[in-house]
Amino acid sequence: MAEPRKPRRSIAAFLTGQTDEEIPEAAKAPPVPPSATNLPLIPADEPRRPATRVVRPVQAAPRTPPPVAVGPDGEEVPIVALPDYAAPPGVVVSAGFDANGIEYVFEDDPGATPLVDPRYDADDRNWVRYRTSWGGFLRIIGLVVVVLFLVVTARSRVYSWIDDQIDSGGDLGEEVAFTIPTGAAVNDVATDLAEAGIINNATVFRYWLRCDVPNGGEITITGFLGCDTEVQFQAGDYTLFENMTYQQVIDVFAEGPYVPEIFTIRIPEGLTFTQLFDRLLEENDLFDEEELRAAFANPDLFSKYLRPSNAPFFPHEGLDFPAFYDVPEQDIADEAKLVGRLTTEMDTRIDRLVDEFGLPPEAEELGLDIYDIVIIASLIEEEAKIPEDRPKISRVIWNRLLAGERLGVDASVCFGARVSCQDLTRSQLDDTSNPWNTRANPGLPLTPIASPGEASLEAAINPEPGDWFFYVLTDEDGTHSFAVTSAEHEANVAICVEKDLGCG
Repeated sequence: MAEPRKPRRSIAAFLTGQTDEEIPEAAKAPPVPPSATNLPLIPADEPRRPATRVVRPVQAAPRTPPPVAVGPDGEEVPIVALPDYAAPPGVVVSAGFDANGIEYVFEDDPGATPLVDPRYDADDRNWVRYRTSWGGFLRIIGLVVVVLFLVVTARSRVYSWIDDQIDSGGDLGEEVAFTIPTGAAVNDVATDLAEAGIINNATVFRYWLRCDVPNGGEITITGFLGCDTEVQFQAGDYTLFENMTYQQVIDVFAEGPYVPEIFTIRIPEGLTFTQLFDRLLEENDLFDEEELRAAFANPDLFSKYLRPSNAPFFPHEGLDFPAFYDVPEQDIADEAKLVGRLTTEMDTRIDRLVDEFGLPPEAEELGLDIYDIVIIASLIEEEAKIPEDRPKISRVIWNRLLAGERLGVDASVCFGARVSCQDLTRSQLDDTSNPWNTRANPGLPLTPIASPGEASLEAAINPEPGDWFFYVLTDEDGTHSFAVTSAEHEANVAICVEKDLGCG
């Protein structure tokens, strides 16, 4: 069952704390006459704030004092006009009198045209701001315009920034040698490009590539997250420049990696150091003679098997490996790099042969080292004409060393005398002051006499078994005949003389 509504209290009861039955009739507010909303505002000022209360006249009698209420102790209490927020619903609040003595009061009339309370109070929480029928619509239109302006401005700034990343303008910078490793992802390539100063922003570059293939595309706000095209670049070396546009970068990538031009330098077997030096200058006209000489004198570029006592005078004699060397374009004028390759290759070949065959037992017996092996290989290189003779000539040299006999290799005598073997004289053959004269002096010569190839190095390390002590050229194709005794050797020499092969 619904609770009975509480009786509404009049303004007098509200002020005095009495009930309406306890207040004298004289102290109660006059009856509320019909609304008259077409009368002027009181007072006649400019409206300051719209309200839902309307004003109407209540009497046409001369001005009289406002009614009073009698309190519990009999004292008269004037009834004052309360602010709207303090007036309970239905209470009549006096608005004042005009010049004709007509009193006006405020009353709630939701259906009336709102007027203005002349006693507007800025702190009144019940006042409702009056809005014209177009006010809200215009504000929405204004808000939409502002939002559109901000969106367009932000979009323009974002696109302008992106365009600056794609093409920052200005001239290209320094040349950059850029390498894409095998298996590198696009993210890695983009990061490397940005770190090298070739592009401005790796992130924008990645998304730009993903928006189109193969040449990249325009990044839009709506399509930014929808771009998912996969791009791949071919691994290899490229020539790029600082401050390139994205399009310029992928144009270079589209052409494929840079294939440098390769120059081949051929160094044949059997060259002395002097011949090798001249050969390099002939093979490559970009080499500077002084720079090449300085490279050969650099101790950092010596073979690890060089005998220290020979380092000041013959650091490269016989220790530069003869071969075909492919030199990339960027290294073609680098003398030191090629010299380093020559000695490193010789050391590598020797190491490989020693690992495969080991040093011959004769070397340990005679106290010879790897540098001595290179000397023997150089003698074989100069004496042998056909591959089959190399291990046999090696055996003759090792047998003579073990027996303490002189080697009698004319090529070493010619090397020490600095003459051609065709011009060798008897006095030069007998010159014991020549440390390379193996006819007059026992043992090995002071240094290698030529650059031995791998076949001669292998023959020196792995000689063919046999008892030979002599060999001589007996055929025009370069074949040598080998002998154990002096008598056998003399017979072979006769064949050499008969065929006019240089034994006379």
